[in-house]
Amino acid sequence: MPSYDDGVDRTSSSSSSTTTTTNPKPRQLQQPPVIISDDIPPVPLSSTYQPSVTVSIFITWILPVLVIALLTRFAVDPEATFVNPSKSSSRPITIDFSQKPVDVVAPAPSAQPTTTTTKTDDQPALAVQRPKKKNAPPPTLIADKPTGYIEIVQAIQRRRLDFETTDTGPMEGHVIKEEAKEKPKVQEPPRGASSDPVRNQLKATIDELRREHQQDPTNLLKLMEFADALRMYDVQYHDGGTAQQECITSYQKAIDLALHDKQSKLDRGMETNRNLHGTVNVAEELVMDYSARSIDGILCTLYTALGKVYFMANMFEKAIESYSQALQIEPLYLDAMSARGSSRIIVGDYEGAGQDFTICIENDVAGRFLDVYTGLARVLQAKESAVPQGWEPMIDTLQNRMIPALQSQYNNPSATQQTRNMISNTLNRLYHVLFLYHDVKTKEVEQAWQYLTLSYQHKMSILPAWNAGMEAQKIAATKQIFHRGFWPPNVGSSSKVPIFIIGFVRSGSTLLERVLDAHPQIVGTGENSVFNGRLDEIRNKIVETSMNGDAAALVNVIESLADGVVDEMKQRWEMVASAEDRAANEGNPERYVDKMLTNYYNVGFIHMLFPNALILHVAREPMDTIFSAYKHEFPPGPLDYTSEFAGLAELYHGYRDLMEHWDRELPGRVTHVRYEDLVHDMPGVAKQIIAATGLEWDESVLDFHKKKHAVNTLSTTQVRKGIYKDSLQAWRRYESQLSPLVELIGERTVYDLKTSLPGYVPPSSMRDGDKDDDRAESNDADNKAQESTFTEQDRTHEEL
Repeated sequence: MPSYDDGVDRTSSSSSSTTTTTNPKPRQLQQPPVIISDDIPPVPLSSTYQPSVTVSIFITWILPVLVIALLTRFAVDPEATFVNPSKSSSRPITIDFSQKPVDVVAPAPSAQPTTTTTKTDDQPALAVQRPKKKNAPPPTLIADKPTGYIEIVQAIQRRRLDFETTDTGPMEGHVIKEEAKEKPKVQEPPRGASSDPVRNQLKATIDELRREHQQDPTNLLKLMEFADALRMYDVQYHDGGTAQQECITSYQKAIDLALHDKQSKLDRGMETNRNLHGTVNVAEELVMDYSARSIDGILCTLYTALGKVYFMANMFEKAIESYSQALQIEPLYLDAMSARGSSRIIVGDYEGAGQDFTICIENDVAGRFLDVYTGLARVLQAKESAVPQGWEPMIDTLQNRMIPALQSQYNNPSATQQTRNMISNTLNRLYHVLFLYHDVKTKEVEQAWQYLTLSYQHKMSILPAWNAGMEAQKIAATKQIFHRGFWPPNVGSSSKVPIFIIGFVRSGSTLLERVLDAHPQIVGTGENSVFNGRLDEIRNKIVETSMNGDAAALVNVIESLADGVVDEMKQRWEMVASAEDRAANEGNPERYVDKMLTNYYNVGFIHMLFPNALILHVAREPMDTIFSAYKHEFPPGPLDYTSEFAGLAELYHGYRDLMEHWDRELPGRVTHVRYEDLVHDMPGVAKQIIAATGLEWDESVLDFHKKKHAVNTLSTTQVRKGIYKDSLQAWRRYESQLSPLVELIGERTVYDLKTSLPGYVPPSSMRDGDKDDDRAESNDADNKAQESTFTEQDRTHEEL
């Protein structure tokens, strides 16, 4: 999901895992399970049975791949449909501060945030009953979006798409060969139809809008509809940004048309800020239909929308520039102001971000941009001195104005269920800000846990119940299909260009990616995975070719699919790289990092296409990982259920099951990197990581935190601070509250996994098990030099 600052930061965010709450129960597989004996040691790949390609196709590929294609394809909500942005008539729900707040007695927090709250005589219910069947989750307060987007966003949010499980669409471009010699291969086909009918419907709508624009290229409103549809596709499908370039070009064309119209009006002595209703208030035009807006309002809309596409494409400096152009026209266009604040966080301009968020809070009388409170909390968490007023004004506003007003509306007997759900969504976010304040600032554990409890009570009350057992079924099916003998020899690309990072969420992957990205020949591409964007096509094409029974064709198709992934990685970098990036990378990079943590589901597919590519699994102390995942808010999707002990525990057990499976079935294929080793022995680990990529060592890698590279993840503010140990064992502050979760995790609260980088030998102090000591003496000077580049006051308790 994204990052998620777009903050969906995308997140929106794509593995082959399904949205757990909507999948039908998988059919029982007919293939007998593979029996693994613990008494039999792992056998090297080279010595295992090597079936012929033909036998492998018909016995181990066709039926298993068909089954896994069914099991891993995300379910579709038939209620979710694409809505023409020009037809929107929805209006946002605003906060009525004129109502006198009623007395609200908050429920006593439980050790584990609950999903429902029983109403007592002296306590109003805080959460609604769970739906008996799968109802489409309601939209959030979306007044911060122009009216033309509202119904589209509602449709997207009803589906609650997994930001890490969507597939991809077309991207055109040249083909770059890694190998000089010619290889037999089929011609790269255009992307076929997706397995998702909603996505196909959206693409058909985009095609129709494209034709309408081509027939009437000077029609500004039609061009805006087309650009909006492309942007919504990019928001909904995190597929490596296949629609981004066309979307950027379309918005730029629309801006040119709007500027021409503005100049024409000025030449005739006409006002450019008066809307169709005859009023002059550009700041409020974001809730009007496009056709009713002034030309200044249209330009503000276009510059803001273009900035959001740049944001999604990780082009954050350009995003800030585009938002600023909107604000030059209307200084209080809060949609641009709030979005610019999110971008400024990512580039490290905390002072600018704090100023933007503060202006929004002071001027957002209607309460349309409630995410600015979360944004300001992130700034304060990273660098409190960046906000002269500190935490107190915001906390006072939340406790004494915002939350009481919302709670009053929630408890109003005449409030509809949809209204209550939307208010719960907002209270979830606002209570979470109060949690951050007490977790980071006051260090009051009990108070922090109380607000986290209230936040998650509201959050879980509007979601369907966790579908217990579905994750375990999915993991079992994957393990049964991908086993020794599934992968025939001499199949797949010889390319080592992609580097895959996998692991559980909040495990330290951003730190690992930044270390790799600091090398002048390696590029980190963020969390918008090209491989996952193509995964649906990969599955379908392999099945289609396998059914034809041509072994040679299948070999060529797999290699062509792998080449397509590599080519698209290169094309995406060409699109987003700045002149500074190109200079830093000394021309074209040799390696591209694909960091999609939930690719631990897809190691089998990765190995099929890229048997020689480096797969790095970053692992961290279990309870530090789990608590970090629990306390953070992710974009809508399956990670919603990391806010519930049962769902979080099942997800973690599934992750551990699969990692153990890959180590058995593909021994040595996945390279493990312990986060704690990375923290305690950065020079030693980093040198062996670079060696594993096949590239020469570069000393600039150790200065990764100095590199001017924007990072759009939940770890944005932490990765700029280099290496620190504050986050180790951070969960123990809440040990008593987390005891039910510890019990659910059981013996897996210990992860006896060693860093398996070839040639890596931990320092003696770490081999002796004393990982809480300072770094090994041989590396102490280097690491102290790194730590001196930032100050203690900038450190937080957040985890990379």
